[in-house]
Amino acid sequence: MTEDKYEYVSYKAPKTIVAETVYHFFRGGLYGAAFGMVTPFYEAGTKGAMQEAKTGIFKPAPVFGSLSSVPSNALIFGSLLAVQRFACKSTEFLRGKQDPWNDIAGCFVAYPYYQTCLTKHAVLHNRVVGGILLASIAFANIP
Repeated sequence: MTEDKYEYVSYKAPKTIVAETVYHFFRGGLYGAAFGMVTPFYEAGTKGAMQEAKTGIFKPAPVFGSLSSVPSNALIFGSLLAVQRFACKSTEFLRGKQDPWNDIAGCFVAYPYYQTCLTKHAVLHNRVVGGILLASIAFANIP
């Protein structure tokens, strides 16, 4: 097998790791926002969620009926995808190789992140990620 000198390799520049992470954060945010618009689950603390907790009967939210869950789902999906890609590209940079094992390593990092940050501490997580996002937008616009 011959080496292709035009093969795309992203592990040669650490800036690419950051670029991939930011890109996938926004991409995951779009997926999460789309899911948040059609999710059958009410956002915690809303009237529908309280009624479900009292009765114990699951009654799905109508499509576009729980728009308050859009930002929360966008932050969760975006940060989960960003963590996976950051771990994947960091592994790729450290190994000096681009192959499927890097993606698997990224998944092994993303799963504990999901279990720890997004199930037990979701509210705190979303506040921190939202704050970082707002700070980065403000920093990018400083002349």
